[in-house]
Amino acid sequence: MNNVEDFEKIQYERLPTLYEVLLQRTSRPVDLWTFYTFLSQFPYAINYLDFWVDLMAHTRLCQSYVQMVRKSLANFPHEQQQNEDGSAATFNLLDALIEEGHLNLQQTPENLLQNDASDVPFSPRLNEILGNWKHHSGISQDALQNEDMALILDEILKRRSQQDGVPQITTKQLLHSAMGLCTTYLVSPERSERYLSNIPAETRTRILEDIQLERRYDVAIFDDVKTLTYQFLEMDCFPKFLSRVALHNIHDEISDWRFHSVGVTNEKNRRSRGQTHISRSPFSNHTSISRIGLGLLWLGIGFWIGYVLIFLAYGRAIRVVTVVPFALGCYCVVCGMYQVDIVYSWFGVTQRLLHRHKNSSDDAGAATDADHVPGVLAVFGGKSRLTSVQHPFTRRLLRKRGWWCLLLVAGATAVLTVIFSCVPGRRV
Repeated sequence: MNNVEDFEKIQYERLPTLYEVLLQRTSRPVDLWTFYTFLSQFPYAINYLDFWVDLMAHTRLCQSYVQMVRKSLANFPHEQQQNEDGSAATFNLLDALIEEGHLNLQQTPENLLQNDASDVPFSPRLNEILGNWKHHSGISQDALQNEDMALILDEILKRRSQQDGVPQITTKQLLHSAMGLCTTYLVSPERSERYLSNIPAETRTRILEDIQLERRYDVAIFDDVKTLTYQFLEMDCFPKFLSRVALHNIHDEISDWRFHSVGVTNEKNRRSRGQTHISRSPFSNHTSISRIGLGLLWLGIGFWIGYVLIFLAYGRAIRVVTVVPFALGCYCVVCGMYQVDIVYSWFGVTQRLLHRHKNSSDDAGAATDADHVPGVLAVFGGKSRLTSVQHPFTRRLLRKRGWWCLLLVAGATAVLTVIFSCVPGRRV
């Protein structure tokens, strides 16, 4: 409980770290999904985050396998084993494997996952027990190698699963998962568009040999690539992400490089996925430049009104009306340049990072997240893009930047208004 309270307190004091984001301990807009969306605009950078996510899935699969082995084998009910010959043979085999050191359920998960963890050959007694277990289980004597612990455990767990009616993870699934990581990220760019290009050749070769030749599937074989991936994300990608989402609350829509069409085939695929522009409003698609353009328009109107009133020799009290177009123009220009909307910062709202091409299902999810956002705030940017800032420190940081932008708007508006109000009028 103290750890949770300490972490919540830390969120008020600083921006999150990459480790906290990858563990999904952070909230919008500095969460993992926003980080994933941000990286999708950079060719090959998103591949490293994809690898990290897939590696974590493989890690959880390995951990589940280890927990399942310990639970299924270490707590195998002795009474049930004595009632059935097959179960008794299984119990005797497990007891002999543990007694002779071929199976240690108390060792670390990494060692338990090693299919070549023991270099000690089976004793004649253990070979005899194994043969007896094969006979009672109806397994051919040549179906399993006497010293292949992975296949033996798989067969035991398979029969245990048939008894309990609960699906079990096997080493074949772990090996298939590890091979999938290699095929997707390490083999060649021709076989996968998510190929990791900056991995040292010796590291890549070693991992491929461990998996394809030695049939290893433990997580430790990916440690070097995992370290390189984390360093790349932490030093190159994450600072850019924080500067984008933690310092700004208006964002132009980004373009996912994986959806760029190269020829007719990709264009057909893109249409079949239902990827269309989520909004026709320029204030949603090109938020910053559209605000600056609108601001310059208002400033132009303010200058026009100011000069007309000056050259028609209107009084200074009437010329003060230029404060309205100058205020609107300065507001839009400053917010567009700093990419911070003042009103958004007061209400704790930010624009979501969205692709120019989105699936309709994603649009529905975006609208659901934005239901609690006041509709009046959707004047610039589209309501479907607005979401609340849930990270406390980011909310405070954006509010401070909003007050700074307000100070600039007020100063610029005051200067322009005073100039056009105090200049002596002269009728032309």
